[in-house]
Amino acid sequence: MRLAWIIGVFCLACGPAQAQLRAADGLAALEAGDAAGARAIWEPLAERGDVLAQYNLGVLALRGEGDALRWFTAAAESGHLPAQTALAGLLADRQDWHGAARWYAAAAQQGNAGAAHSLGVLHDRGLLGDESRTQASRWFRQAAEAGHVPAQFALGTLLTEENVPEAAQWFARAAEAGHVEAQFNHARGLEPTDPVAARRWYASAAIAGFGASSYNLALMHARGQGAAQSFRAALAWALVAQEQGFEQAKTLAGALQEVMSPDAQNAAREIAARCLADASACPR
Repeated sequence: MRLAWIIGVFCLACGPAQAQLRAADGLAALEAGDAAGARAIWEPLAERGDVLAQYNLGVLALRGEGDALRWFTAAAESGHLPAQTALAGLLADRQDWHGAARWYAAAAQQGNAGAAHSLGVLHDRGLLGDESRTQASRWFRQAAEAGHVPAQFALGTLLTEENVPEAAQWFARAAEAGHVEAQFNHARGLEPTDPVAARRWYASAAIAGFGASSYNLALMHARGQGAAQSFRAALAWALVAQEQGFEQAKTLAGALQEVMSPDAQNAAREIAARCLADASACPR
């Protein structure tokens, strides 16, 4: 049971020996399907201030068996990092943005990169009042420098208007880590100076299902950027982009078909079908 595993990690992590034993009894009860028994064991510990028991009760309450807000708050106020992030998420789900921001900040100050990213998102979206690019940049940067990939992409996006070279660096880092939209943005930045590399990154995002990337790759094939011109490959990628929901590709596909023979069109359709079924069959 995944819930039991999550609770067990924190139950057995630390604390007085007797409390640990009682916490383990609670975990055993939960694993046996006795949630009420687990709660009966943990509640006295939690009422006496045992942070791990408080957190465990909060997790248990997420199943509808108790007051998650109460117990996560109690543990969070004692500095328990998992409780702080759980409480922030719970408050965000309730659209209590300022409450969520308080606990994301507390967790971020303990070094939690995910919390720093989430706090940056709240600022970036203007959910804490006026949009604060400065605060969004601060928290995105903290998370990005800690290796948080979505924060690296978010920071790159934030910097595109004011510091293009640094934005490109963050897109590159996120792209290397597999962030699909970052791969697309990285390819766009490379296209004017290194079309071969741009095609490689467009292909990576296209294979992952990013329609705009498939479309741009079709354009590069049609123009002969980064390799020999190939209308057949261009049409194949345009058809793939259509299947991926990128409607603009329909116009490109139509234009290509006007200058291609029926045999070449059929070949492109076959390539597109193979590509959609098997990424290794996609034209590069």
